[in-house]
Amino acid sequence: MKKLFTLCLFAFGFLLTSQTATAQQKFSEDVNQTAKQKTIEYSRLLKADQTTQDAMFDAFREYYDKTNTLNNSFRVGTTDYNELQSKINKRLLTSLEATLNEEQFVKYLEITDQIKDE
Repeated sequence: MKKLFTLCLFAFGFLLTSQTATAQQKFSEDVNQTAKQKTIEYSRLLKADQTTQDAMFDAFREYYDKTNTLNNSFRVGTTDYNELQSKINKRLLTSLEATLNEEQFVKYLEITDQIKDE
């Protein structure tokens, strides 16, 4: 009887963790899809090679992952939200600046209507 009870608890725990893993995987798929779309869009405009595209994808994936976490954790418009959003945006720019050559980065800033902080 104890073994049957233990087996039932184990199966129940397994079902709970598999549903959580599925939810996390779906979130990750959404982030990956958005990052992939942005990478394709900007790599075409910036004429990026495959290595640059891979690095851009990583930067966009990190950006959208952190943005989703921020949106789920803070109310939009609060001071904390605005500070963290600014940090996330700066992190994306820093990553892209390290990835792209100077000409590509300047073009990226022009495309996105951003001014580089000097």
